[in-house]
Amino acid sequence: MMNNENLISNLLSERSNFILIGLTGRTGSGCTTTANLLSEKLHFPLVDEVNYKDEKYFSGMDSKRYGVVRKYAVEHNDPFKVIKVSELITARILDLDLDVLKKFIESVTDSDLHEKIDGALEKSGFSESQKEFRSLSKELSYFLYGTSTLNHNLKELNINKWFEIINKFTSSLKSVLKSDLGNSYVQIYQGAGDSIRRTKNIVPDYRDNEFEPQGLFVLPRMINRLVKFYRYIDKVFNNKTYIAIDTIRNPYEAKYFKDRYAAFYLVSINAPTHDRKKYLQDKYKFTVDQIKDIDRRESGKFIEKNELNKCVECAQVLRDDISHDKYDELIISNVKRCIEISDIHIFNPRNEPRNHNVLKSQLGWYLSLIKHPGLVTPTSLERVMQIAFTAKMNSGCISRQVGAVVTDVNYSIKSVGWNDVAKGQVPCNLRSLEDLENFSSDTTYSEYERNNEKFRNQAALELIKIKRLGAGGRNLSYCFKSIQNTIDDEKNQVHTRSLHAEENAFLQLAKYGSVGIEGGKLFTTASPCELCAKKAYQLGIKEIVYIDPYPGLAIQHIISIGTNPPKLIQFRGAVGKAYHQLYEPLMPYKDELSYLAL
Repeated sequence: MMNNENLISNLLSERSNFILIGLTGRTGSGCTTTANLLSEKLHFPLVDEVNYKDEKYFSGMDSKRYGVVRKYAVEHNDPFKVIKVSELITARILDLDLDVLKKFIESVTDSDLHEKIDGALEKSGFSESQKEFRSLSKELSYFLYGTSTLNHNLKELNINKWFEIINKFTSSLKSVLKSDLGNSYVQIYQGAGDSIRRTKNIVPDYRDNEFEPQGLFVLPRMINRLVKFYRYIDKVFNNKTYIAIDTIRNPYEAKYFKDRYAAFYLVSINAPTHDRKKYLQDKYKFTVDQIKDIDRRESGKFIEKNELNKCVECAQVLRDDISHDKYDELIISNVKRCIEISDIHIFNPRNEPRNHNVLKSQLGWYLSLIKHPGLVTPTSLERVMQIAFTAKMNSGCISRQVGAVVTDVNYSIKSVGWNDVAKGQVPCNLRSLEDLENFSSDTTYSEYERNNEKFRNQAALELIKIKRLGAGGRNLSYCFKSIQNTIDDEKNQVHTRSLHAEENAFLQLAKYGSVGIEGGKLFTTASPCELCAKKAYQLGIKEIVYIDPYPGLAIQHIISIGTNPPKLIQFRGAVGKAYHQLYEPLMPYKDELSYLAL
Protein backbone atom coordinates (compact mmCIF):
# COMPACT_ATOMS: atom_id res chain seq x y z
CA MET A 1 0.00 0.00 0.00
CA MET A 2 1.32 3.44 -0.98
CA ASN A 3 2.52 5.74 1.78
CA ASN A 4 0.54 8.90 1.04
CA GLU A 5 2.92 11.02 3.10
CA ASN A 6 5.56 10.01 0.56
CA LEU A 7 3.09 10.72 -2.27
CA ILE A 8 2.67 14.34 -1.18
CA SER A 9 6.40 14.63 -0.48
CA ASN A 10 7.18 13.41 -3.98
CA LEU A 11 4.71 15.84 -5.52
CA LEU A 12 6.40 18.66 -3.60
CA SER A 13 9.93 17.37 -4.09
CA GLU A 14 10.82 19.63 -7.00
CA ARG A 15 10.06 22.58 -4.73
CA SER A 16 11.44 21.23 -1.47
CA ASN A 17 14.59 19.39 -2.60
CA PHE A 18 16.34 22.31 -4.33
CA ILE A 19 16.09 25.99 -3.40
CA LEU A 20 18.34 28.75 -4.69
CA ILE A 21 18.02 32.19 -3.10
CA GLY A 22 19.84 35.31 -4.22
CA LEU A 23 20.08 38.02 -1.56
CA THR A 24 20.24 41.67 -2.59
CA GLY A 25 20.05 45.00 -0.80
CA ARG A 26 21.92 48.17 -0.08
CA THR A 27 25.13 47.97 1.92
CA GLY A 28 24.17 47.78 5.60
CA SER A 29 20.64 46.46 4.99
CA GLY A 30 21.41 43.02 6.39
CA CYS A 31 22.11 40.63 3.48
CA THR A 32 25.05 39.06 5.29
CA THR A 33 23.05 38.86 8.53
CA THR A 34 20.32 37.05 6.59
CA ALA A 35 22.84 34.69 4.99
CA ASN A 36 24.31 33.86 8.38
CA LEU A 37 20.85 33.10 9.77
CA LEU A 38 20.07 30.85 6.80
CA SER A 39 23.33 28.94 7.27
CA GLU A 40 22.10 27.41 10.54
CA LYS A 41 18.91 25.90 11.90
CA LEU A 42 16.68 28.85 12.61
CA HIS A 43 14.67 29.60 15.72
CA PHE A 44 11.35 30.88 14.46
CA PRO A 45 9.83 33.18 17.11
CA LEU A 46 6.25 32.92 18.32
CA VAL A 47 3.93 35.62 17.03
CA ASP A 48 3.95 37.45 20.40
CA GLU A 49 7.76 37.65 20.24
CA VAL A 50 7.76 39.52 16.91
CA ASN A 51 7.62 43.24 17.68
CA TYR A 52 8.58 46.42 15.88
CA LYS A 53 8.69 49.77 17.68
CA ASP A 54 6.89 48.32 20.72
CA GLU A 55 4.01 47.04 18.58
CA LYS A 56 3.10 43.59 17.33
CA TYR A 57 4.60 43.14 13.86
CA PHE A 58 1.77 40.87 12.72
CA SER A 59 -1.82 41.93 13.29
CA GLY A 60 -5.27 40.68 12.36
CA MET A 61 -5.32 37.77 9.93
CA ASP A 62 -1.58 38.09 9.35
CA SER A 63 -0.95 36.83 12.88
CA LYS A 64 -3.07 33.76 12.04
CA ARG A 65 -1.19 33.29 8.77
CA TYR A 66 2.13 33.49 10.56
CA GLY A 67 1.01 30.82 13.03
CA VAL A 68 0.35 28.44 10.13
CA VAL A 69 3.61 29.05 8.25
CA ARG A 70 5.67 29.05 11.46
CA LYS A 71 4.40 25.60 12.38
CA TYR A 72 5.50 24.28 8.98
CA ALA A 73 8.84 26.12 9.16
CA VAL A 74 9.71 24.59 12.52
CA GLU A 75 9.15 21.07 11.18
CA HIS A 76 11.03 21.71 7.91
CA ASN A 77 14.05 23.62 9.15
CA ASP A 78 17.10 22.91 7.00
CA PRO A 79 20.23 25.08 6.86
CA PHE A 80 21.47 26.67 3.64
CA LYS A 81 24.93 26.58 2.14
CA VAL A 82 26.05 30.16 1.58
CA ILE A 83 27.99 31.29 -1.48
CA LYS A 84 29.45 34.74 -0.92
CA VAL A 85 30.12 36.80 -4.04
CA SER A 86 32.81 38.68 -2.10
CA GLU A 87 34.65 35.40 -1.47
CA LEU A 88 34.65 34.58 -5.19
CA ILE A 89 36.13 38.02 -5.83
CA THR A 90 38.73 37.21 -3.15
CA ALA A 91 39.56 34.00 -5.04
CA ARG A 92 40.25 36.05 -8.17
CA ILE A 93 42.31 38.53 -6.11
CA LEU A 94 44.44 35.71 -4.68
CA ASP A 95 45.17 34.55 -8.21
CA LEU A 96 46.64 37.96 -9.16
CA ASP A 97 50.34 38.72 -9.22
CA LEU A 98 51.28 41.09 -6.42
CA ASP A 99 52.29 43.95 -8.75
CA VAL A 100 48.99 43.76 -10.64
CA LEU A 101 47.03 43.84 -7.37
CA LYS A 102 48.96 46.89 -6.17
CA LYS A 103 48.30 48.75 -9.41
CA PHE A 104 44.63 47.81 -9.31
CA ILE A 105 44.22 49.13 -5.74
CA GLU A 106 45.98 52.34 -6.78
CA SER A 107 43.52 52.75 -9.65
CA VAL A 108 40.43 52.62 -7.39
CA THR A 109 41.61 54.47 -4.26
CA ASP A 110 42.65 58.01 -3.37
CA SER A 111 46.25 58.92 -4.16
CA ASP A 112 47.04 59.76 -0.53
CA LEU A 113 46.59 56.06 0.32
CA HIS A 114 48.96 54.69 -2.32
CA GLU A 115 52.11 54.77 -0.20
CA LYS A 116 50.34 52.55 2.37
CA ILE A 117 49.36 49.77 -0.05
CA ASP A 118 52.57 47.73 0.26
CA GLY A 119 52.37 47.68 4.05
CA ALA A 120 48.66 46.87 4.03
CA LEU A 121 49.06 43.87 1.71
CA GLU A 122 52.00 42.58 3.72
CA LYS A 123 50.02 42.94 6.95
CA SER A 124 47.04 41.11 5.41
CA GLY A 125 49.22 38.07 4.71
CA PHE A 126 48.57 38.17 0.96
CA SER A 127 51.75 36.33 -0.12
CA GLU A 128 51.31 33.47 2.36
CA SER A 129 47.60 33.09 1.59
CA GLN A 130 48.28 33.21 -2.15
CA LYS A 131 50.88 30.45 -1.94
CA GLU A 132 48.52 28.19 -0.01
CA PHE A 133 45.61 29.08 -2.32
CA ARG A 134 47.53 28.38 -5.53
CA SER A 135 48.55 24.97 -4.25
CA LEU A 136 44.87 24.02 -4.54
CA SER A 137 43.83 26.14 -7.54
CA LYS A 138 45.04 23.63 -10.12
CA GLU A 139 42.84 20.98 -8.56
CA LEU A 140 39.95 23.46 -8.30
CA SER A 141 40.41 25.34 -11.57
CA TYR A 142 36.89 24.30 -12.53
CA PHE A 143 35.43 26.61 -9.90
CA LEU A 144 37.81 29.48 -10.56
CA TYR A 145 37.78 29.64 -14.36
CA GLY A 146 35.76 26.68 -15.64
CA THR A 147 38.85 25.36 -17.44
CA SER A 148 38.31 21.77 -16.31
CA THR A 149 35.26 19.55 -15.97
CA LEU A 150 33.54 17.69 -13.16
CA ASN A 151 34.25 14.26 -14.60
CA HIS A 152 36.64 13.23 -11.83
CA ASN A 153 35.89 12.08 -8.30
CA LEU A 154 34.12 15.11 -6.87
CA LYS A 155 34.10 13.82 -3.32
CA GLU A 156 37.88 14.10 -3.20
CA LEU A 157 37.95 17.81 -4.06
CA ASN A 158 39.20 19.81 -1.10
CA ILE A 159 36.74 22.65 -1.55
CA ASN A 160 36.37 23.21 2.20
CA LYS A 161 40.09 23.92 2.45
CA TRP A 162 39.80 26.26 -0.52
CA PHE A 163 37.10 28.31 1.19
CA GLU A 164 38.92 28.18 4.51
CA ILE A 165 41.87 29.98 2.90
CA ILE A 166 39.56 32.45 1.16
CA ASN A 167 37.57 33.21 4.32
CA LYS A 168 40.68 33.72 6.42
CA PHE A 169 42.28 36.08 3.91
CA THR A 170 39.02 38.00 3.28
CA SER A 171 38.66 38.64 7.00
CA SER A 172 42.29 39.69 7.34
CA LEU A 173 42.18 41.97 4.28
CA LYS A 174 38.91 43.60 5.39
CA SER A 175 40.42 44.35 8.81
CA VAL A 176 43.58 45.85 7.33
CA LEU A 177 41.70 47.95 4.77
CA LYS A 178 39.53 49.28 7.58
CA SER A 179 42.43 50.21 9.86
CA ASP A 180 45.27 51.05 7.47
CA LEU A 181 43.80 51.93 4.07
CA GLY A 182 41.01 54.44 4.65
CA ASN A 183 38.23 51.89 5.21
CA SER A 184 38.37 51.15 1.48
CA TYR A 185 37.08 47.55 1.51
CA VAL A 186 33.77 48.32 -0.22
CA GLN A 187 35.46 50.59 -2.74
CA ILE A 188 38.08 47.97 -3.68
CA TYR A 189 35.67 45.04 -3.87
CA GLN A 190 33.08 46.97 -5.86
CA GLY A 191 35.87 48.04 -8.23
CA ALA A 192 37.06 44.44 -8.55
CA GLY A 193 33.53 43.28 -9.36
CA ASP A 194 33.11 46.05 -11.94
CA SER A 195 36.47 45.16 -13.50
CA ILE A 196 35.49 41.50 -13.82
CA ARG A 197 32.19 42.44 -15.45
CA ARG A 198 33.89 44.77 -17.92
CA THR A 199 37.05 42.81 -18.83
CA LYS A 200 36.50 39.27 -17.38
CA ASN A 201 39.47 39.92 -15.06
CA ILE A 202 40.67 42.23 -12.30
CA VAL A 203 42.91 44.76 -14.06
CA PRO A 204 44.16 48.26 -13.21
CA ASP A 205 42.32 51.15 -14.89
CA TYR A 206 39.71 48.69 -16.13
CA ARG A 207 37.45 51.40 -17.55
CA ASP A 208 40.13 52.16 -20.14
CA ASN A 209 39.75 48.60 -21.48
CA GLU A 210 37.31 47.44 -24.13
CA PHE A 211 34.01 46.08 -22.84
CA GLU A 212 33.89 42.28 -23.00
CA PRO A 213 30.20 41.19 -22.91
CA GLN A 214 31.01 37.77 -21.43
CA GLY A 215 32.48 39.54 -18.41
CA LEU A 216 28.94 40.11 -17.15
CA PHE A 217 28.60 36.37 -16.58
CA VAL A 218 31.98 35.53 -15.02
CA LEU A 219 30.80 35.78 -11.41
CA PRO A 220 27.40 34.11 -11.93
CA ARG A 221 29.10 31.27 -13.80
CA MET A 222 31.51 30.78 -10.89
CA ILE A 223 28.49 30.63 -8.60
CA ASN A 224 26.69 28.26 -10.95
CA ARG A 225 29.63 25.85 -10.99
CA LEU A 226 29.49 25.72 -7.20
CA VAL A 227 25.72 25.18 -7.33
CA LYS A 228 26.21 22.22 -9.69
CA PHE A 229 28.90 20.79 -7.44
CA TYR A 230 26.76 21.04 -4.30
CA ARG A 231 23.76 19.53 -6.08
CA TYR A 232 25.83 16.60 -7.30
CA ILE A 233 27.30 15.89 -3.87
CA ASP A 234 23.90 16.20 -2.16
CA LYS A 235 22.35 13.76 -4.63
CA VAL A 236 25.11 11.24 -3.90
CA PHE A 237 24.23 11.40 -0.21
CA ASN A 238 20.47 11.84 -0.82
CA ASN A 239 20.43 15.30 0.78
CA LYS A 240 18.42 18.39 -0.08
CA THR A 241 20.26 21.30 -1.68
CA TYR A 242 19.51 24.72 -0.23
CA ILE A 243 21.82 27.53 -1.35
CA ALA A 244 21.83 31.27 -0.59
CA ILE A 245 23.94 33.72 -2.63
CA ASP A 246 25.26 36.68 -0.65
CA THR A 247 25.11 39.30 -2.24
CA ILE A 248 23.85 39.99 -5.80
CA ARG A 249 24.30 43.66 -6.73
CA ASN A 250 24.08 43.58 -10.53
CA PRO A 251 20.68 42.96 -12.19
CA TYR A 252 22.20 41.02 -15.10
CA GLU A 253 23.72 38.57 -12.65
CA ALA A 254 20.29 38.14 -11.08
CA LYS A 255 18.76 37.61 -14.52
CA TYR A 256 21.33 34.89 -15.21
CA PHE A 257 19.84 32.79 -12.40
CA LYS A 258 16.23 33.79 -13.11
CA ASP A 259 16.64 32.43 -16.65
CA ARG A 260 18.20 29.14 -15.52
CA TYR A 261 16.38 28.06 -12.37
CA ALA A 262 12.67 27.93 -11.69
CA ALA A 263 13.70 27.39 -8.06
CA PHE A 264 15.57 30.72 -7.93
CA TYR A 265 14.16 33.62 -5.88
CA LEU A 266 15.74 37.05 -5.72
CA VAL A 267 15.14 38.30 -2.18
CA SER A 268 15.72 41.95 -1.28
CA ILE A 269 16.59 42.82 2.32
CA ASN A 270 15.45 46.36 3.11
CA ALA A 271 16.26 48.43 6.18
CA PRO A 272 15.08 51.95 7.05
CA THR A 273 17.59 54.43 5.63
CA HIS A 274 18.34 56.09 8.97
CA ASP A 275 18.88 52.77 10.77
CA ARG A 276 20.99 51.39 7.94
CA LYS A 277 23.30 54.41 7.93
CA LYS A 278 23.59 54.40 11.71
CA TYR A 279 24.54 50.72 11.60
CA LEU A 280 27.30 51.43 9.06
CA GLN A 281 28.62 54.30 11.16
CA ASP A 282 28.53 52.40 14.46
CA LYS A 283 29.83 48.99 13.33
CA TYR A 284 32.09 49.76 10.37
CA LYS A 285 33.02 53.36 11.24
CA PHE A 286 32.05 54.68 7.82
CA THR A 287 31.89 58.45 7.56
CA VAL A 288 28.81 60.25 6.25
CA ASP A 289 30.65 60.98 2.98
CA GLN A 290 31.70 57.33 2.60
CA ILE A 291 28.10 56.16 3.06
CA LYS A 292 26.93 58.75 0.55
CA ASP A 293 29.54 57.50 -1.92
CA ILE A 294 28.51 53.85 -1.36
CA ASP A 295 24.85 54.73 -1.97
CA ARG A 296 25.77 56.63 -5.12
CA ARG A 297 27.82 53.69 -6.41
CA GLU A 298 24.91 51.30 -5.78
CA SER A 299 22.33 53.56 -7.43
CA GLY A 300 23.14 52.31 -10.93
CA LYS A 301 24.05 55.75 -12.26
CA PHE A 302 27.29 57.57 -12.92
CA ILE A 303 27.72 61.31 -12.72
CA GLU A 304 28.50 62.34 -16.27
CA LYS A 305 31.52 64.49 -17.04
CA ASN A 306 29.40 67.42 -18.20
CA GLU A 307 27.68 67.48 -14.80
CA LEU A 308 30.87 68.17 -12.85
CA ASN A 309 30.75 71.89 -13.39
CA LYS A 310 27.09 72.21 -12.42
CA CYS A 311 27.30 71.51 -8.70
CA VAL A 312 29.83 71.58 -5.91
CA GLU A 313 29.03 68.04 -4.74
CA CYS A 314 29.53 66.63 -8.24
CA ALA A 315 32.91 68.32 -8.50
CA GLN A 316 34.09 66.37 -5.47
CA VAL A 317 33.66 63.00 -7.21
CA LEU A 318 36.92 61.33 -8.20
CA ARG A 319 37.71 61.86 -11.87
CA ASP A 320 38.44 58.18 -12.42
CA ASP A 321 34.93 57.35 -11.21
CA ILE A 322 33.25 59.13 -14.10
CA SER A 323 31.54 57.11 -16.79
CA HIS A 324 33.66 56.59 -19.89
CA ASP A 325 31.01 54.95 -22.05
CA LYS A 326 27.52 53.51 -22.07
CA TYR A 327 28.75 50.03 -21.06
CA ASP A 328 29.56 51.27 -17.56
CA GLU A 329 25.82 51.21 -16.83
CA LEU A 330 25.87 47.44 -17.42
CA ILE A 331 28.81 46.57 -15.20
CA ILE A 332 28.33 48.64 -12.06
CA SER A 333 26.44 47.70 -8.94
CA ASN A 334 22.80 48.63 -9.43
CA VAL A 335 21.12 47.63 -6.20
CA LYS A 336 18.20 49.93 -6.95
CA ARG A 337 17.34 47.88 -10.03
CA CYS A 338 17.95 44.59 -8.19
CA ILE A 339 15.41 45.63 -5.56
CA GLU A 340 12.98 46.62 -8.30
CA ILE A 341 13.12 43.14 -9.91
CA SER A 342 13.17 41.15 -6.66
CA ASP A 343 10.65 38.37 -6.15
CA ILE A 344 10.39 38.66 -2.37
CA HIS A 345 10.94 41.81 -0.29
CA ILE A 346 11.88 41.41 3.38
CA PHE A 347 11.95 44.17 5.98
CA ASN A 348 14.90 44.26 8.37
CA PRO A 349 14.37 46.92 11.07
CA ARG A 350 18.04 46.90 12.09
CA ASN A 351 17.02 47.58 15.71
CA GLU A 352 17.17 43.98 16.93
CA PRO A 353 20.88 43.27 17.37
CA ARG A 354 20.20 40.33 19.69
CA ASN A 355 17.29 38.34 18.31
CA HIS A 356 16.43 39.42 14.71
CA ASN A 357 12.88 38.21 15.35
CA VAL A 358 11.25 40.36 12.66
CA LEU A 359 13.75 39.09 10.10
CA LYS A 360 13.48 35.46 11.24
CA SER A 361 9.70 35.49 11.14
CA GLN A 362 9.66 36.67 7.52
CA LEU A 363 12.27 34.09 6.52
CA GLY A 364 10.10 31.41 8.11
CA TRP A 365 7.05 32.71 6.23
CA TYR A 366 8.60 32.60 2.76
CA LEU A 367 10.74 29.49 3.21
CA SER A 368 7.58 27.60 4.18
CA LEU A 369 5.76 28.83 1.08
CA ILE A 370 8.70 28.04 -1.19
CA LYS A 371 8.69 24.46 0.12
CA HIS A 372 4.91 24.13 0.29
CA PRO A 373 3.00 26.69 -1.82
CA GLY A 374 -0.49 27.71 -0.79
CA LEU A 375 -0.22 27.13 2.95
CA VAL A 376 -1.79 30.57 3.49
CA THR A 377 -3.27 33.33 1.37
CA PRO A 378 -1.46 36.60 0.57
CA THR A 379 -1.39 39.56 2.94
CA SER A 380 -3.34 42.72 2.09
CA LEU A 381 -0.07 44.45 1.18
CA GLU A 382 0.80 41.66 -1.25
CA ARG A 383 -2.68 41.48 -2.79
CA VAL A 384 -2.79 45.18 -3.65
CA MET A 385 0.86 45.52 -4.68
CA GLN A 386 0.45 42.57 -7.03
CA ILE A 387 -2.27 44.54 -8.84
CA ALA A 388 0.02 47.59 -9.07
CA PHE A 389 2.83 45.31 -10.31
CA THR A 390 0.53 43.87 -12.99
CA ALA A 391 -0.76 47.32 -13.95
CA LYS A 392 2.72 48.60 -14.76
CA MET A 393 2.93 46.18 -17.69
CA ASN A 394 0.37 48.40 -19.47
CA SER A 395 2.83 51.29 -19.58
CA GLY A 396 4.11 52.33 -23.00
CA CYS A 397 7.06 54.20 -21.48
CA ILE A 398 10.39 53.00 -22.91
CA SER A 399 12.37 54.19 -19.88
CA ARG A 400 10.60 52.63 -16.91
CA GLN A 401 7.26 51.01 -16.14
CA VAL A 402 5.49 51.93 -12.89
CA GLY A 403 2.12 50.86 -11.50
CA ALA A 404 0.00 52.41 -8.76
CA VAL A 405 -3.19 51.57 -6.86
CA VAL A 406 -5.28 53.77 -4.54
CA THR A 407 -7.32 52.05 -1.82
CA ASP A 408 -9.41 53.12 1.10
CA VAL A 409 -8.32 52.41 4.67
CA ASN A 410 -9.57 48.80 4.39
CA TYR A 411 -7.55 48.01 1.23
CA SER A 412 -10.61 48.22 -1.00
CA ILE A 413 -9.34 49.28 -4.43
CA LYS A 414 -10.63 52.63 -5.73
CA SER A 415 -8.39 53.26 -8.75
CA VAL A 416 -5.50 51.81 -10.72
CA GLY A 417 -2.92 53.68 -12.79
CA TRP A 418 0.31 53.28 -14.71
CA ASN A 419 2.73 55.75 -16.26
CA ASP A 420 1.57 56.51 -19.79
CA VAL A 421 0.46 59.27 -22.12
CA ALA A 422 -2.99 60.85 -21.86
CA LYS A 423 -5.82 58.82 -23.35
CA GLY A 424 -6.08 59.48 -27.08
CA GLN A 425 -2.34 59.94 -27.56
CA VAL A 426 0.00 57.23 -28.85
CA PRO A 427 2.43 55.81 -26.26
CA CYS A 428 6.17 56.11 -26.91
CA ASN A 429 6.73 52.41 -27.54
CA LEU A 430 4.33 52.59 -30.53
CA ARG A 431 5.99 55.61 -32.17
CA SER A 432 9.25 55.59 -34.14
CA LEU A 433 11.96 57.90 -35.41
CA GLU A 434 11.46 56.53 -38.93
CA ASP A 435 7.78 57.48 -38.95
CA LEU A 436 8.60 60.89 -37.48
CA GLU A 437 11.14 61.51 -40.25
CA ASN A 438 8.51 60.65 -42.87
CA PHE A 439 5.74 62.90 -41.40
CA SER A 440 3.58 59.79 -41.14
CA SER A 441 0.84 61.18 -38.88
CA ASP A 442 -0.37 64.51 -37.53
CA THR A 443 -2.10 62.80 -34.59
CA THR A 444 0.74 60.49 -33.56
CA TYR A 445 3.43 63.21 -33.64
CA SER A 446 2.94 66.71 -32.27
CA GLU A 447 3.14 69.92 -34.24
CA TYR A 448 6.36 70.71 -32.36
CA GLU A 449 7.94 67.37 -33.31
CA ARG A 450 6.94 67.78 -36.96
CA ASN A 451 7.94 71.41 -37.41
CA ASN A 452 10.62 72.48 -34.92
CA GLU A 453 13.93 72.54 -36.81
CA LYS A 454 16.19 71.95 -33.77
CA PHE A 455 14.11 68.99 -32.63
CA ARG A 456 14.00 67.41 -36.07
CA ASN A 457 17.76 67.80 -36.51
CA GLN A 458 18.45 66.12 -33.15
CA ALA A 459 15.91 63.38 -33.92
CA ALA A 460 17.68 62.77 -37.24
CA LEU A 461 20.99 62.35 -35.40
CA GLU A 462 19.37 59.85 -33.02
CA LEU A 463 17.96 57.94 -35.99
CA ILE A 464 21.41 57.67 -37.59
CA LYS A 465 22.72 56.00 -34.40
CA ILE A 466 20.12 53.23 -34.37
CA LYS A 467 18.74 53.00 -37.93
CA ARG A 468 20.52 49.70 -38.59
CA LEU A 469 18.52 48.14 -35.74
CA GLY A 470 15.33 48.60 -37.76
CA ALA A 471 16.57 46.00 -40.23
CA GLY A 472 16.45 43.46 -37.39
CA GLY A 473 12.73 44.05 -36.90
CA ARG A 474 13.01 46.46 -33.97
CA ASN A 475 10.70 49.43 -33.68
CA LEU A 476 12.90 52.54 -33.39
CA SER A 477 11.02 54.11 -30.49
CA TYR A 478 12.33 57.30 -28.93
CA CYS A 479 11.91 59.35 -25.76
CA PHE A 480 10.78 62.93 -26.45
CA LYS A 481 12.07 64.09 -23.07
CA SER A 482 15.57 62.76 -23.71
CA ILE A 483 15.85 64.44 -27.12
CA GLN A 484 14.49 67.77 -25.83
CA ASN A 485 16.80 67.72 -22.81
CA THR A 486 19.75 67.07 -25.13
CA ILE A 487 18.79 70.16 -27.11
CA ASP A 488 18.38 72.26 -23.94
CA ASP A 489 21.43 70.68 -22.21
CA GLU A 490 19.47 70.00 -19.04
CA LYS A 491 17.47 67.31 -17.23
CA ASN A 492 13.95 68.67 -17.11
CA GLN A 493 11.17 66.30 -16.04
CA VAL A 494 8.49 68.67 -17.32
CA HIS A 495 9.16 67.53 -20.90
CA THR A 496 7.90 64.00 -20.28
CA ARG A 497 4.85 63.04 -22.36
CA SER A 498 3.59 60.56 -19.78
CA LEU A 499 1.49 60.97 -16.70
CA HIS A 500 3.10 59.33 -13.67
CA ALA A 501 1.41 56.16 -12.43
CA GLU A 502 0.32 57.76 -9.13
CA GLU A 503 -0.94 60.86 -10.93
CA ASN A 504 -2.89 58.69 -13.35
CA ALA A 505 -4.47 56.74 -10.48
CA PHE A 506 -5.48 59.99 -8.76
CA LEU A 507 -7.02 61.34 -11.99
CA GLN A 508 -9.11 58.20 -12.44
CA LEU A 509 -10.86 59.10 -9.18
CA ALA A 510 -11.92 62.46 -10.63
CA LYS A 511 -12.57 61.22 -14.15
CA TYR A 512 -14.97 58.43 -13.28
CA GLY A 513 -16.22 59.63 -9.92
CA SER A 514 -15.39 58.17 -6.54
CA VAL A 515 -16.08 58.42 -2.88
CA GLY A 516 -13.48 60.37 -0.95
CA ILE A 517 -10.20 58.61 -0.29
CA GLU A 518 -8.95 60.77 2.56
CA GLY A 519 -7.28 58.43 5.04
CA GLY A 520 -6.66 55.89 2.28
CA LYS A 521 -3.53 54.24 0.96
CA LEU A 522 -1.34 54.63 -2.12
CA PHE A 523 0.55 51.58 -3.44
CA THR A 524 3.27 52.21 -5.98
CA THR A 525 5.98 50.02 -7.45
CA ALA A 526 8.34 53.01 -7.02
CA SER A 527 7.93 55.64 -4.31
CA PRO A 528 6.37 58.87 -5.62
CA CYS A 529 8.35 61.78 -7.01
CA GLU A 530 8.03 65.28 -5.55
CA LEU A 531 5.02 66.18 -7.74
CA CYS A 532 3.04 63.02 -6.97
CA ALA A 533 3.98 63.18 -3.28
CA LYS A 534 2.38 66.65 -3.06
CA LYS A 535 -0.80 65.33 -4.66
CA ALA A 536 -0.93 62.39 -2.25
CA TYR A 537 -0.46 64.77 0.68
CA GLN A 538 -3.26 67.05 -0.57
CA LEU A 539 -5.65 64.11 -1.02
CA GLY A 540 -5.12 63.06 2.58
CA ILE A 541 -3.43 59.74 1.80
CA LYS A 542 -2.34 58.27 5.14
CA GLU A 543 -0.02 55.49 3.95
CA ILE A 544 2.27 55.23 0.93
CA VAL A 545 3.48 51.68 0.29
CA TYR A 546 6.39 51.50 -2.16
CA ILE A 547 8.92 48.97 -3.44
CA ASP A 548 11.94 51.11 -4.24
CA PRO A 549 12.70 54.66 -3.07
CA TYR A 550 12.64 57.40 -5.71
CA PRO A 551 16.01 59.22 -5.83
CA GLY A 552 14.59 62.70 -5.32
CA LEU A 553 13.55 64.95 -2.44
CA ALA A 554 10.01 63.61 -2.09
CA ILE A 555 10.59 61.67 1.12
CA GLN A 556 12.81 64.15 2.96
CA HIS A 557 11.27 67.38 1.71
CA ILE A 558 7.65 66.96 0.56
CA ILE A 559 6.37 64.22 2.87
CA SER A 560 8.38 64.77 6.06
CA ILE A 561 6.76 68.09 6.92
CA GLY A 562 3.52 69.52 8.28
CA THR A 563 0.91 68.16 10.63
CA ASN A 564 -0.71 65.46 8.49
CA PRO A 565 2.10 63.64 6.63
CA PRO A 566 1.51 60.23 5.04
CA LYS A 567 3.25 57.28 6.65
CA LEU A 568 5.86 55.68 4.40
CA ILE A 569 5.92 51.86 4.33
CA GLN A 570 8.47 49.92 2.32
CA PHE A 571 6.68 46.97 0.77
CA ARG A 572 7.33 43.55 2.24
CA GLY A 573 6.13 40.38 0.60
CA ALA A 574 6.08 38.43 -2.65
CA VAL A 575 5.22 40.05 -5.96
CA GLY A 576 5.22 39.20 -9.66
CA LYS A 577 5.89 35.60 -10.64
CA ALA A 578 6.74 34.68 -7.04
CA TYR A 579 3.25 35.74 -5.92
CA HIS A 580 1.78 32.93 -8.00
CA GLN A 581 4.55 30.44 -7.23
CA LEU A 582 4.17 30.84 -3.47
CA TYR A 583 0.43 31.24 -3.06
CA GLU A 584 -0.96 28.89 -5.70
CA PRO A 585 -1.35 25.48 -3.98
CA LEU A 586 -0.18 22.25 -5.54
CA MET A 587 -3.73 20.93 -5.13
CA PRO A 588 -6.70 22.09 -3.07
CA TYR A 589 -5.62 21.79 0.57
CA LYS A 590 -8.73 19.73 1.38
CA ASP A 591 -7.60 17.13 -1.19
CA GLU A 592 -4.08 17.08 0.24
CA LEU A 593 -5.40 16.37 3.72
CA SER A 594 -7.73 13.70 2.42
CA TYR A 595 -4.84 11.86 0.70
CA LEU A 596 -2.78 12.04 3.88
CA ALA A 597 -5.67 10.69 5.93
CA LEU A 598 -5.98 7.50 3.81
